[in-house]
Amino acid sequence: MNLFVLTNQKYIMRRSKLVNYAVKSLAPLLTMQVATGFTGIPRASQFVRLSALSYSTSTSLALSKKDAAFPTWSFEKHCDRMEWNELHPFKLTATNNLAYEDSDLVILGIYGPPKNSKENDEEDKDDDEEELEVTLTGITKEIDDGLGGILTEVIDDNAKNFKAGSKKGIMTPTVRVPTKDGKSKRYVVIGLGDAPDKEEKKSPLGRILGKAIAQKIHDEAKVQSCSVVLPNLLEDATSLTDFSSSLYSTLYSDDRYRTGQNLKPLAKDLTSVILVSPSSIAESANTDLENGKRIAQGIFLAKDIVNSPHNILNSESLADTAKRIASESGGHITCNILDRKDCEERGMGSYLGVARGSETEPQFIHLVYSPKNKNNLKRVGIVGKGLLFDTGGDNIKTAM
Repeated sequence: MNLFVLTNQKYIMRRSKLVNYAVKSLAPLLTMQVATGFTGIPRASQFVRLSALSYSTSTSLALSKKDAAFPTWSFEKHCDRMEWNELHPFKLTATNNLAYEDSDLVILGIYGPPKNSKENDEEDKDDDEEELEVTLTGITKEIDDGLGGILTEVIDDNAKNFKAGSKKGIMTPTVRVPTKDGKSKRYVVIGLGDAPDKEEKKSPLGRILGKAIAQKIHDEAKVQSCSVVLPNLLEDATSLTDFSSSLYSTLYSDDRYRTGQNLKPLAKDLTSVILVSPSSIAESANTDLENGKRIAQGIFLAKDIVNSPHNILNSESLADTAKRIASESGGHITCNILDRKDCEERGMGSYLGVARGSETEPQFIHLVYSPKNKNNLKRVGIVGKGLLFDTGGDNIKTAM
């Protein structure tokens, strides 16, 4: 009996030293007490437990400083707030003032040449294979003449891909022109598709152009200001809103969990984008652009929620997000959240049964939107599951 005890004491001491070494090496990853597994000899278990606690005390300050700006889930307290990505801070405006000389990047939109009516698909195919001739007009022609016809040359050299502007969102290569201050001004021609027909339905032109231009601004290094000449687009409120929301949302980059060289800011030097119309613009043009910006904020938030891992986004941090949405809505959205007790009183057994698998309390979120104009309103209800953990299937987050 005595031999058995001595043998186990030696074994326990060796194992205690090993565990103590492991605790010191892996302390940043450990948040639970370590036990030896020998229930019959409490002193060894206490020794290892005290060793783990003593080391965690010495490292707690360093860990708290390192993780202070990144609240997350732990055994002591779960994360109760999800951070939001902010929109790109550049300013988007519309004007009919043709003063674009100060812009680093000038993007000129042109419509494709008029086409004859087509009787069948074979004629469509023949027209696609035919090289289309382009005739620049208006401000684009003035700039081209001032540059010695270089824009026309670039369009002709890229005729196969550019199609004389008949393909929406397709751009020519960038033309760089040296300036007096030793820098260079950049010019790009973008296709607007076929000339619009007043009787045709609304096209997605604004959305297509917004995405293409945002990507171009990012690809062009150190662009601070950009002027975009888009004839006729500024006369349509829907196109303006689509353009704005697409421009902002394309510059989404989730850097909440990145640091240092892993940060991926898009168009980081951009400060302003000006939409220029050679003719008239809608009176509500800048209001329409602002509406598109608000839509982009909603798109950002939706992507933030989808991209947040479960150690950040749980039932309580999602409820906090709902409260923040309501508080920033100007009184148009109200938020009511039922906790576990409220759900029990309402007999929501199935919901509570699923919620028992979570480390946080259930939060039944109810958001109600009331627009300014409340005449002839119809009630529409949207129900979402709000699953906050991996349930299998394809990963669509990386596409965000």
